[in-house]
Amino acid sequence: MNHSTSTFQESPLKDPTELTSPGATISKTETKGSKEGSKGGKAGKQKPKRTFKQMAVREAIKMSILLMIISPLMLFQFTRQLLFFPDTTNYDLKDPFKFIESKLKTKVEDVSFPSVTGEKLNALFFTREGAKKIFLMSHGNAGNVAHRLPQVVHFLNMGMSVLVYDYQGYGKSGGEPSVGGIINDGVAAYDYLRSHGWKANQIVVYGESLGCAVSCQIAKQREVAGIILQSGFSSLPSAARDRFVWLNLYPDFTFPNPQLNNCTILAAQHAPLLIIHGVKDFILPVKYGDEMYAKAIQPKRIVRLEHSGHNDLLNQDLKEYVACLSSFVKDLK
Repeated sequence: MNHSTSTFQESPLKDPTELTSPGATISKTETKGSKEGSKGGKAGKQKPKRTFKQMAVREAIKMSILLMIISPLMLFQFTRQLLFFPDTTNYDLKDPFKFIESKLKTKVEDVSFPSVTGEKLNALFFTREGAKKIFLMSHGNAGNVAHRLPQVVHFLNMGMSVLVYDYQGYGKSGGEPSVGGIINDGVAAYDYLRSHGWKANQIVVYGESLGCAVSCQIAKQREVAGIILQSGFSSLPSAARDRFVWLNLYPDFTFPNPQLNNCTILAAQHAPLLIIHGVKDFILPVKYGDEMYAKAIQPKRIVRLEHSGHNDLLNQDLKEYVACLSSFVKDLK
């Protein structure tokens, strides 16, 4: 969440088709006295120098105005630029799909369904033969569903079916992304699964990065079998304060809603929870995973992947990653 430390953008994603004005010159104007030749003309008076107190007051006023301009409310007017980095590329996935269908006994469908606002949402629906449960995957803030194929392959190998969808403005989905919109999109994806025969006790919500907040919101509004949060944050204000230091001057209530406070949701009754976080994650540090785990009530478990950052779990700690997922799903009723 190419990155500037002032954004929430994730690390660059791999090719999804591979399964594994010049400076102005300032002139100086001199102060003149009375007209030349005037008898007895006097030089113009110089302005008195400001005292330190006057200068301090002036700077304080400037700072107050600046802080008002960059307050949470004003900052989050630019949420789309700060938070969302969608990829609208239409990738050719024929070869990966053929591999998945032939090698993993999985039916692959490119599907669509309406969002709450009526915009079309696009998704990839992988139905694994014999699967008793399905991952509803809400991805992070960059790329699109195509970039999640490597993870999907591992989910299928575990015997899971998968629905991974694009938020509005991502991939082939219509509309534009927004904080409130991605929550509605996630709920719409859940409702799509229910309308296609999947029961609540079969649906495991899987959130990646920003998608952790979406998964928590789905679990709050709908019944689910389990919750998996990978590389997430505790709340949007907390993540924003880490990126923009001056926002620590403002209490939570000054931030616009929804604030995507995962800790509040997890502190109430919830489905079995698994938190996965890379210890070397410098985009959304592991402290967020630890905070969510500390605030959450039982049932809960956390796995801290010692060698992983934000986007390299499959490369750095694949064995541990797959093992913790498999164990968690196996223990679900």
